[in-house]
Amino acid sequence: MDAIMLALVAVLLANADGRSGIALSRLLSARSDRRVTVGIAFGAFIVNAVVAATAGAIANRMIGQGVAALLVTLAMLSAAGALLWPMKPVRDAGADDAPIAVFAGRMLANQFGDRSHFLIGALAATSGAGQWAAAGGLVGWTLSMLPFLAFGPALAERPAARSLRWAAAAILAIWGLRTALGAFGLIG
Repeated sequence: MDAIMLALVAVLLANADGRSGIALSRLLSARSDRRVTVGIAFGAFIVNAVVAATAGAIANRMIGQGVAALLVTLAMLSAAGALLWPMKPVRDAGADDAPIAVFAGRMLANQFGDRSHFLIGALAATSGAGQWAAAGGLVGWTLSMLPFLAFGPALAERPAARSLRWAAAAILAIWGLRTALGAFGLIG
């Protein structure tokens, strides 16, 4: 059960910049099939989360807990770095009028290797509870998108949103460093 809460918090923090919410908000305003678009976005996230969680659960049986903790450290620090990197959302011009099958394939491919899925896989590797890590990641991802879906992409440019992004990056960096120190036995 720890995996669900850890993944929820980690994915929520990792998506504090609103990149996914902004992209989905823009797609919803551009496409006429809004329910299908939301379903495809969530479906693509779930498929990638299940793949990452399964890989993490398999890794749990193959690698030691120290190595898994270092994998979590790498995932946390890379997510913190992604939050601090200047965000320029790329607009997928072909997604606005693409047929459903092509759009679904693009969404699936675009989310592959996302920081959220890297965190889900790493947290599943520490606990072995891949399904719980995937469920927590989905809830965290959904919660991170809600403000941007409700108030639009302009929300990311507000000073409070920038402060929140920096705070989330700091929390992820501290969490990652603490995990690394624990992996080397420097703290308990």
